[in-house]
Amino acid sequence: MRFFILCFALLIGASSSLPAFAQEKVVPPLPAPLKTMVEEGAQIRYLGNDLGLDGWVTIKNAQEQYFYVTPDQQGLVMGVLFNSKGDTVTLRQINQLRKAEGPAIDKLAGLPDASPPPSREAASKPEIAAPKDLPKDSSEPSKSEKFYAEVEKANWLALGQKTAPALYVFIDPECPHCHDMITDVRKSGYLEKGLLQLRLIPVGLMSENSLAEASFLLAAPNAEELLYKHLDGDKKALLADKNVNTQGVQRNMSLMQDWKLDVTPFSVYRDVAGKVKILKGRPDDLKKLVTELR
Repeated sequence: MRFFILCFALLIGASSSLPAFAQEKVVPPLPAPLKTMVEEGAQIRYLGNDLGLDGWVTIKNAQEQYFYVTPDQQGLVMGVLFNSKGDTVTLRQINQLRKAEGPAIDKLAGLPDASPPPSREAASKPEIAAPKDLPKDSSEPSKSEKFYAEVEKANWLALGQKTAPALYVFIDPECPHCHDMITDVRKSGYLEKGLLQLRLIPVGLMSENSLAEASFLLAAPNAEELLYKHLDGDKKALLADKNVNTQGVQRNMSLMQDWKLDVTPFSVYRDVAGKVKILKGRPDDLKKLVTELR
């Protein structure tokens, strides 16, 4: 739905005749149907109460959806709100939201950023690791399959072709070793050749800043492009906004905690024999790893 971006374009050169939003809005509890969307990485913002309806906007991958809760709290309507005069109430609400939050909302909506990328200091020498099987014990088959199933259900973003063998990788946006691993894959050409699909599971372990960046990346409309800009030194590519919802990334971090994963990058994959394997750190032989993928 492109109404969100269209609204922004209309608002650049025109001011609304509708009454302004109140400076401070009391945010009601999040409607239950929207909680799942937030847990899956969508960004959500409260639009205010107009005509007796609490409004919400969710944004993920540049797709905007608008929801309005009925006064009795028993119904949820999706769409654009108009008043009796035909004025677009949603348009005014978006305008107020954009003024309040600035570049964060613009980026999530897919609007371009003209800021030039600054230089990045050289990263420290990365750790090198080789793949290995999950720890063997009497319950290995069921335990490893359970782990892999939970990894598949994590909140991830994909780089590469859908039909390519998948490699799941927990990454922190500020982790230099993660940067090196993704750069290795990026330079290898495996993504373009359909030999590998990188499924990145963002976490924010290093700082509050990386938590916000990971959350923004998960919901960004052009995540691959922004990630590459981030790796190339653009410190503004992944906006660490204070208003960003972190539930989607927190869910990924809970998965790491539940399985006692203590490092990024941390990779999980199924080999050609169907066996679940893990890899801590940057692969020491990316070519060999790709040949092992199922």
